[in-house]
This record gives sequence, C-alpha cells and structure tokens, in this order.
Amino acid sequence: MNEARALRAGSLVALLAVLAGACGGPQIPEVGTDGMEPAVREAIRGARDALAADRGNAAAWGRFGMVLHAHRLGAPAGASYTEAARLDGDDHRWPHLHGRLLETAEPARALGLADEALRQNPRFAPALALRARVLEALGDDDAEAAWEALQDLAPESVEAPLALGRRRLLRGDLAGARTAFEGVVERLPSSTAGWSFLAQVSRRLGDPEGAAQATVRARTAARSASLGSTADLDPLLIAVEDLRADSRGREARARRAAASGDHDSAEAIYRRLVNERPGSADLRYNHGNALARLGRTEEAEAAYRAALSRAPDSSAAMANLANLLARGGRDQEADDLYRRSITADPSHVPTLLGASSLHFQRGNLRQAERFLRDALASAPDHPGALQGLGQLLATAGRLGEASATLSRALGAARDAGAAPGQVAGIHFLLADVERQRGRTAQARTHLAQAEALGMNVPPAFRALLEPGR
Repeated sequence: MNEARALRAGSLVALLAVLAGACGGPQIPEVGTDGMEPAVREAIRGARDALAADRGNAAAWGRFGMVLHAHRLGAPAGASYTEAARLDGDDHRWPHLHGRLLETAEPARALGLADEALRQNPRFAPALALRARVLEALGDDDAEAAWEALQDLAPESVEAPLALGRRRLLRGDLAGARTAFEGVVERLPSSTAGWSFLAQVSRRLGDPEGAAQATVRARTAARSASLGSTADLDPLLIAVEDLRADSRGREARARRAAASGDHDSAEAIYRRLVNERPGSADLRYNHGNALARLGRTEEAEAAYRAALSRAPDSSAAMANLANLLARGGRDQEADDLYRRSITADPSHVPTLLGASSLHFQRGNLRQAERFLRDALASAPDHPGALQGLGQLLATAGRLGEASATLSRALGAARDAGAAPGQVAGIHFLLADVERQRGRTAQARTHLAQAEALGMNVPPAFRALLEPGR
C-alpha cells in the first residue's frame, strides 16, 4: 500500500496538464487515478468536471481542492486552494484549509496562511488554533499569547487550556497549570490527558487526595469508548473529511452520522459498504446497529447473525442481537446469547447490562444483581450499571443502598457528560427513593432537577410529594 501511495504521489507533478479548450486561465491539475477505488475516481472526476465548466469560479477551485485534500493528494490540493484564494481574497476557507494541509510538512508556510485566514475572518477560532499550534511547533515565544487569544475567543476550547497548562507546568507555575487543567476537565470530563496532568500537578502541589482522585478519573476516562480527544472541532476540516469517497472514509462518515443521530444516512452508507466488502464482520455489525435504531428489527437481526457467522466470538454482536431478541419477547434465545457472550468475554459490560435487564424483567432480582455487580467490577464508575443497580435495590426495598448507589450514578453520569435525559432519569429515581424513605424535601429537590433537565413528570407522582400526602 505504501508503494502504491508513493507512486501516486510521485506521479502528481508529471500528470499536470492544461485543460483543452480556448478558455485560457490557470492549469487544472490532472491527477492520475489508476489503482484508486472506483468511488474515489468518480469523486475526483466529478469535482474536476465541475471546475472545467467554470474555471473562473473560486468555489469550484476550492471544492476541487477539498476533494483532493480528502484523498491525501496534497500538491494539487494546495495548488487548487491557492487559485481559489486568488479568485476570492475575502474567503477565509481556502487559506485556512491550505494551512491545515501544510501544518506538519511546512509549518512556516502554514503560519502565513493562518495569518491570511485571520485577516479575512479574525474571529474564526480554528484558524487561531492553527496559528497557535504552528507557533508552538516552531518554538516561537508568541505561542502562549496565541493560545490565550484562542481561549478568550472560544471559551469552550479544550486545546487552549491544555496547551497553556503544559507551558505553565514546564516553567514551574504549578498553580497556573492546575487552573488550566481544571478548565480542560470541566469542558471535557472524558479527557484522559487533562486528568493525568491534573494528577501530576496535584502531587507536586502536595495534594495527595486530589492527585488520587484525578488518577482514578484518568483511568476511568482511559477505559471509556472515547478517550476525550483534546483537538477542538474544525468544521472546515470535517467538511473535507466528509468528501472522502474511499471505503474507510465512508465508514468514518457513517460513524459520525450515527453519533449525530442521523441513522438513515448511517444505514445507507453501511449498506453500500457491506455490498462492497461482504466479508467484513465489523461492517455487518455496524449495519445491524443502524437498522436496529431505525426499528427495522428483522433486517437488524439478519445483519447481526451475518456478523456472527464471520466472527462467532464477537460479544458486541451477541449482546446487541440478544438485546434485540429480548425486546421482541424472545427471552430464552436472548438468555442463551447473553450466556454465550459472557463465556466469550466475562467482563463485557454491555452483555452484563443486557443480561441483568432481562433477569430484572423476569423478576429474578438476585441474578440481575449479580450481573450488575460483575459489570461494576470491570467498570466501577459506569453510570448505566450504577443506575440499574440503584433501581434494582429500590425495587427490592433496600432504600438506603439504593439512595447511595443512585447518588454515585448521578456523579458518574455528570462526569461522563451523559445526555440530559439519563441524568434526569437518575434524579427521578432518587426522588422516588427519597419519597419512600420519608425524605420529602430531598425528593422534591431531585424532582425539580429532573424537570429542569426536560423530564415530563407524571402528575400522579408529583401529587405524592404534596404537603399532607
């Protein structure tokens, strides 16, 4: 693969050609597409044809550059961005993307392009971030001021406080570093780097308790599905990545669509990818997830079974298929799959949660509790496992334990940046538990928190908390 990529890159200069016709103007890079996936060839050809039809259009040059950029064709992408910027000197997009393209290979040029983008749009935070990163890489003393400017412009930035914290740590400003790293974890509770640095600074400041807590949080973050990327979002670079037409690029686009809740788009992409790569268990599994979220249960079941035929020990596929079967009332089939999955991976938390839910619904509280405690042995701060255990303990009448467990769930959910609906649900469960314990004031507080997060509280429950009830 590296050989093919090298040959492709080496052919770029040789394959520059002048577009035929009498329209004149700059050359359009003619990129060799031999060996590329058909979808990639079509994407490049389509963008080039659109440019050829309107060679004086800055947006057409920019779009062609983005398509080439998306497919890692740097030299012609850069030439296209240059022409787009020449045709429209007021559009910050083209120098910014050109700077992102050159950020690692030619940082000095990237710095000039970032400055150009900021002249056109001084409040474009991704260009400020680019400028700060390049200055940092070049060892320029202006880097700190650039990070501070980004933090002032974009208070939600995670990159800025992380960089400022590192710089302060290096020069021995421990208090300033701690303030910066606290800003990182406040904005991104799943930041492994933020918590690790905070633990280091706390130790050096003589705060062993704070260091221990930060270390635990760092380990929890490291076990999560997302390691808490500290790179701020760059919408223009995301737009570039969305133009990737190769199978890996489309797979990434499907994941982004699913994460944003656009399951129709995710399903359509996965369906095409499965047709192209029918032997991939991962693609079959992800297609099954998209189908399940769309309520197309029969198709989802078929997709999961196809994934398992290719990867029989996949606990993820077994767990999700079992969840699907349980929702359809096929309890025994679901139970068999959960047991198979646990045999394959005894610490697979989604399987343990699904198995617990099935047994809870059947009224087998002891078995359901055992599965939840096994899940918590693997992930002690898992909000869903803590919430499930709290609900189970409340059902069993163990109200003191339920209150303590749900309080832990509430903290874990907040730390993990859980969706408001999940946090509201925990508040509601706590309201019910505290009501049963006779702690009406605490129950009302939790109920108010649930409502503030958007929960529609049943009037009958609210009536239970009225004075005199």
